[in-house]
Amino acid sequence: MTSTLPRATDAPNDNTAPTLRGRKTREKLIDAARGALIEGAGEAEITDIASRAGVSAGLAYHHFGSKDGLVSAVVEDFYARYVQIANTRFRGETWAQREVQRVQAVIRFLIDEPFTRTLFGPLGRSSAVVHAESHCMADLVARGARNIAQGQADGDLPRQADPNIAAAFVLGGLRQSVTLALLEDPAPDAEQLARAIWILIAQSLGLREGSKS
Repeated sequence: MTSTLPRATDAPNDNTAPTLRGRKTREKLIDAARGALIEGAGEAEITDIASRAGVSAGLAYHHFGSKDGLVSAVVEDFYARYVQIANTRFRGETWAQREVQRVQAVIRFLIDEPFTRTLFGPLGRSSAVVHAESHCMADLVARGARNIAQGQADGDLPRQADPNIAAAFVLGGLRQSVTLALLEDPAPDAEQLARAIWILIAQSLGLREGSKS
């Protein structure tokens, strides 16, 4: 994994803040790239993406530097929406009651979002995607670790587990479980999958009996 791949947050060709028009162009290119990657099972040409967005290929290069930069932006946009769901403030008297809702919401997002199948499938082998996804997952693990630490502080989880390792374990297992579920035909039921994954998460974290939802 090389560290020279561009990140979507980098400005390839200028140091000025993006204009409203520039932001809209970036959004159009990201939307177009997402659609092209889904249809192409992870493969897309920047000229086709630019055509879908109604702009020139040169403008796509101006905003993202390369096709890898554009693909990275699509991945980062996916994880930004993932984080928005995961960071929702759920209501519940206990940590467990809140977390079971969080798992349900995240699984529903991953199952319903068309790009998940492409990202967790053929596109996931791309070095640009591995690089971009590693940054996004690191952020999710950090957030998850803080959440697990809160569960420990609340007395719902045993304190012997390292929050960072536990969060990485849970998120990695969740990702792999969803990847396998998406290979099923017909598509999995999000609610049933969420219940099955929650049971595994609760067991792996040692959720105390009295805290179960």
